Parts: sequence; C-alpha cells; structure tokens
Amino acid sequence: MSKFIGPFFAVALALGATGCATAPITTSETVVVAGVGPVEIERLSVRVISIDRPNRSVIVEQNGYRWLVDVPPVFGNLENLREGDTVQISRVEGVIVGVRRPRRGSKPGITYTEAASAPAFQNLPDKYVVRSLTLTAKFERFDAENGMVHYVGPFGPRSLTVTDPVVKAELRKFRRGEMVDLSLAEAFYIVLQ
Repeated sequence: MSKFIGPFFAVALALGATGCATAPITTSETVVVAGVGPVEIERLSVRVISIDRPNRSVIVEQNGYRWLVDVPPVFGNLENLREGDTVQISRVEGVIVGVRRPRRGSKPGITYTEAASAPAFQNLPDKYVVRSLTLTAKFERFDAENGMVHYVGPFGPRSLTVTDPVVKAELRKFRRGEMVDLSLAEAFYIVLQ
C-alpha cells in the first residue's frame, strides 16, 4: 500500500517544530551506521493538528507547514493522543538505493511504501522503523567528486550523499531541470507523549 504526500509535506519528513515555542526545536546527533557510515539523526518536536486513528495517521505542524505522518503500531496506541499534543520524531536521512526517470508530467512529491526489505540502517539507538520511499524532484546537479546529488523536491533545495556506484553512473545521465525519481530507504522513530 502506497501513500502519496503532496507539496505541503515539509520533509521527508524533515519534520519538526514545537507548537508552543517561537522557533522550532531541532537537535541532531551523528552516529556511525554499519554499511552506510556516519549519519545524522535529526530530532524534532511537532504539534499534532488532527488524528485519523483508524488509519494510524496524524497531521502535524511546523512553522505553518502541515504534513501527514503514518504512525506504525510499534510506536504505541493513538487513543491517548490529542490535538495540540507534542510528538517527538527522530529521523535519519534517506540512503539512495535507486534512480530513474519519472512518468511524464510528474510533480515533486513523495510516495511511501512498506518497510524496506533489507536493513539499510544498523546500530541506530531506539526502535527505528525503516521504510522505503520514492522522492520525485527536479534534478539540479550531481557532484561526482564528493558523491552529492542536489535536487529541488517538495521541501525545497536538498542534497544527499550517494555511495552506490550504479546510482552514481545513472545520475550522470541527468541534466539540470529534469525530473528524477530517487528511491531511498529512511529510518524514523516516534515518541507519543
């Protein structure tokens, strides 16, 4: 089952803000993940706007941006969660596992799929859930020297490190302004308060 999150989605979860503070509270920590290398764990605090308990999804807000977060059962029961509550979300930026040309007319967006089959993230603290996603974005450039792909997606300009030689070779075929589908695996952890 896939869910499409449109442009109002403010980061692939790049989640986070607090409902009571004037500025978002975002902290990060770098950990070494087996098979991936050093990664940043982004820890954010977001405010709950609405809850869809039967579908286990919550709309959260950061600085006026609202987006949908699917909450897997491993993170607890949604029965005690209320609108206005604060939720803590930790996420690890996606690891690019594939690249392709999107369908004609595609717009920037994110399609989430079920949990990623291979454990792309190991050594993470807490009980992270790993899932795969396809990010449709406008390709800006690929810097082969440092392995960075630069793109403009639903959250604006972003960059990701690419380590897979096959993905690097494919990215060299894209030109600035073309749309690209980047397949990623990402890890996240949600604390319901």
